[in-house]
Amino acid sequence: MLKEPTPSVARVADSVFSQLQSAAPDVVDSHLSSLNFLFDKNCGRALQIVDQGGVKCFIAQDSRRKVFQVQGKTAADQYIVFPEHYCSCQAFFYDTVGRGDAVYCKHQLAARIADSLQRCVMAEVPDTVLAMMLITH
Repeated sequence: MLKEPTPSVARVADSVFSQLQSAAPDVVDSHLSSLNFLFDKNCGRALQIVDQGGVKCFIAQDSRRKVFQVQGKTAADQYIVFPEHYCSCQAFFYDTVGRGDAVYCKHQLAARIADSLQRCVMAEVPDTVLAMMLITH
């Protein structure tokens, strides 16, 4: 069950991500400070993933749907992410969904940051390939 402050944290985060997107590719310290305040340790971890090029964005050719693939601790760990709604990692289910301790896991946060700053590795794929990615995860 989500705790009471969570919706307001999400709204503030949405505002920060909008500002980041407007300022991209320049990152302002105030944006990073805001994200760090909102997301604490997950912010640093997410920024590390972004800096390492660990966020891929797959766009379906026909439907234009977007799915993110975010790297975990090792290159073999890849998670499917819908930045505002879902991640296939265990922390998402445990901390975000189960306990309500976090608004986003680090992979969701990394996808949102990379998308806002245009730092995703982009790939356009057929819709069938995107569907297979979702089925196999």
